[in-house]
Amino acid sequence: MNIVDEQSLFALLRQGDESAFEQIYKLYWAQLFNTAYKRLPETEKCKDIIQNVFTDLWNRRATLDLANPAAYLHTAVRFQVLKQISKNSKSSAFTATFETELISPLATDGEVLEKEVRVLIELFIKALPQKRREMFLMHYFKGLSTSQIATQLNVSQKTVQNQLTTASNALRLRLTQLLLSMLILLVLFS
Repeated sequence: MNIVDEQSLFALLRQGDESAFEQIYKLYWAQLFNTAYKRLPETEKCKDIIQNVFTDLWNRRATLDLANPAAYLHTAVRFQVLKQISKNSKSSAFTATFETELISPLATDGEVLEKEVRVLIELFIKALPQKRREMFLMHYFKGLSTSQIATQLNVSQKTVQNQLTTASNALRLRLTQLLLSMLILLVLFS
């Protein structure tokens, strides 16, 4: 199928066309199953993953605006496989959540990658203790200085500096871990 036909099918899907959804399902099911099975050689789990991807596609059809629908579907499968693998691995609660939010280390669509990074940073911020999170947001998102933050929160400037340093170091560590995970997955799944 050429790109124009594929785009047309997805445009019809966005409008709720069930026959377009069925055609997309028939067109991609085997490819997506093979993608999943290469990474997770368990037939039933792979079938469940493909079912979840298509269910999600149908549920989100009205909000999807895809530049590359095939890449999106394959990326969604890789995400679900990674999520399944993460369930089986032993890691900290934050790391598991952090990694399962990763759609794909192999994402080719720049917009998808940008969204991934935003989600990961949001997860990191949500995982911070309340006061540290508040200081982090005030400094990096509102542009307040450490002295302004200290005044507003009625704490010493040194406390603010320490909290920001701790948060920044933790973010750097998490992003380093993520990069290593992505490299490992790239080697394993390519």
